[in-house]
Amino acid sequence: MIANYTDHAANERTFLAWIRTGLAVTAFGFFLVKLNLLVAVAGGGSSPHLSVEGGEPLVAAAARYAGLALVVTGIAIIARSGAGFERTRRAIDRDEVIHIPRTRAESLLSAAVTVAVVIFCIYLAKL
Repeated sequence: MIANYTDHAANERTFLAWIRTGLAVTAFGFFLVKLNLLVAVAGGGSSPHLSVEGGEPLVAAAARYAGLALVVTGIAIIARSGAGFERTRRAIDRDEVIHIPRTRAESLLSAAVTVAVVIFCIYLAKL
């Protein structure tokens, strides 16, 4: 029998949930970048330039960078989940009670995803 099996199983389920979330965020970022390229090609074949006139090229550029930010954020979520999984696994295997310090990584990653999704929604509203 594995010592603390239920704790290890719960830790692994949490880790896999974070991996799924990171993959979904990364895939959404790729989708946003590809959608931006598709709209640029369908709209006349020219890539969007930063401009203040009308605001649409600025929104298109912001959407492209939001997509890239989502890809990077998804990769960061996956990396953070691996570190958290390993830290919790070691804490479960110890005999004494350990206080794991709280981090703000989850809040920062959630804020980054929220900002990128808001930019995406503005981009879709401008199409």
